Amino acid sequence: MHSMHDATPDLGLLSLFDALHAERHLTRAAARAGIGQPAMSRALTRMRRAFGDPLFVRTARGMVPTPRADALAPGVRKVLHDAAALVKTRAFDPATLARTFVVATSDLVEAHLLPRLTELVEREAPYVDVVTRAVSLDVVPELEDGRVDLVIVPQRNLPDGLMVQPLFDDTFLCAVRRDHPEVRRKLTLERFLALRHVQIAPQGRPGGPVDDALAARGLSRRVAVRTPSFLAAPLLVSRSDFVLTAPRLVLEPLAAPFGLRTFPLPVAIPGFRVASGWHPRAHDDPEHRWLRGLLARAAR
Repeated sequence: MHSMHDATPDLGLLSLFDALHAERHLTRAAARAGIGQPAMSRALTRMRRAFGDPLFVRTARGMVPTPRADALAPGVRKVLHDAAALVKTRAFDPATLARTFVVATSDLVEAHLLPRLTELVEREAPYVDVVTRAVSLDVVPELEDGRVDLVIVPQRNLPDGLMVQPLFDDTFLCAVRRDHPEVRRKLTLERFLALRHVQIAPQGRPGGPVDDALAARGLSRRVAVRTPSFLAAPLLVSRSDFVLTAPRLVLEPLAAPFGLRTFPLPVAIPGFRVASGWHPRAHDDPEHRWLRGLLARAAR
């Protein structure tokens, strides 16, 4: 009595069946497969056991396939072809790609990268859709199971274990409304601390580089409003006496239309690098690699 495992033909055995069916000769089939004739004879015994049929009968004309062997041959060739296709590099043409990519990021990155990214996508891959959404606290499991393809945040905020691609660098500025009654030509540290602040907190958490720099000097500020939106914060400041510290990429293009004045920070804080992160499972996927290349071009 043979076990089910012993009776199940593997790909190697199917490959030897294909060689024997093509050559109709034990020695020539063994040479074609790169094995010795005794090994081919043993393989034939395993084939007969697996399929419950003689498969090949020795005659003066060589090994003649039985009707069962002839019926099996097309299916065996298809299995071998499909198995070979699994390990071949897939041909990839963005022009025919139909897929939705999900990118978790902030509205700062959306405003800076999305117009250029969608322009490139439209040009190269008209059937590709791009969906952006806020970065959740559970973004790593979402990347792991494919619900999110990329996360784009300041590089220092990327979770451990992700593949990383730097995109662009930025620094911070302060802004108040143009006719602010308490800020004239210069924003001093004393005035900065006396004002009420709007803080941009994409995930709603207090603190950040400004508060860290102030704390290092034994100082603190009053945060009157905390918002996750990089675009709502300048609008709020334009209609109040609040002060905002935000990335240069946000404040410089909005200063004129929103009626804002910008100033250097009165306390030194480092700039930051925005980067994309993805799970290693997607690193070698040609479609994902194409998206990452497109994103790098959009960032430039």
